[in-house]
Amino acid sequence: MKNTITFLLTSASALLSSLSQAQPSVTDLREFSRQRYQHQKALSLTLGSYAVANIAVSGIAAAQTTGETRYFHRMNAYWNAVNLGIAGIGLLGLRNRPENESLSQAVRQHENMKQFLLLNAGLDVAYMAGGLWLMERGNNRPDQRERLRGFGKAVLVNGGFLLAFDVVNYFIFKGRDKRQQPLLEISPIGGRIVLPIK
Repeated sequence: MKNTITFLLTSASALLSSLSQAQPSVTDLREFSRQRYQHQKALSLTLGSYAVANIAVSGIAAAQTTGETRYFHRMNAYWNAVNLGIAGIGLLGLRNRPENESLSQAVRQHENMKQFLLLNAGLDVAYMAGGLWLMERGNNRPDQRERLRGFGKAVLVNGGFLLAFDVVNYFIFKGRDKRQQPLLEISPIGGRIVLPIK
């Protein structure tokens, strides 16, 4: 009987201890959400600043150059007008502040950003391939050579920038997986259930 009581007390103590340690604190969750929010805001502001600078420079340069260079600057301005729109949409998407996010919302937002950046990286590779194709096509079409090569170079350069941008930011988000892991450890019956996020 004494052994049974000792066993029950030890088990109850271990259960309570693991429950108190495994519950994510509100502060940890808020900090995790705040970091994601700030990073998404920085992404949109960086892309928007890059776009504005390119539109300004290429807008002036397109008026002062000719031939392939002029077409490069035209496409660069068009491309970055789209980038500016994407950055604006990204900022509008941040209207909901992260302070009141639940654990599932925070994790879903984090995973969605990683998937979004990976998808964009794939598209960026396609843009670069399209730029190379336009340049090659320009070599075979003497009547449109300057336009196709200028457009192709602009698409290639912008695709390369976006690829580096998306890959670097994906790995920054991926690095936060370690910070979300303690938030996902739940201990309802004294054991530990870990939900790995890849």
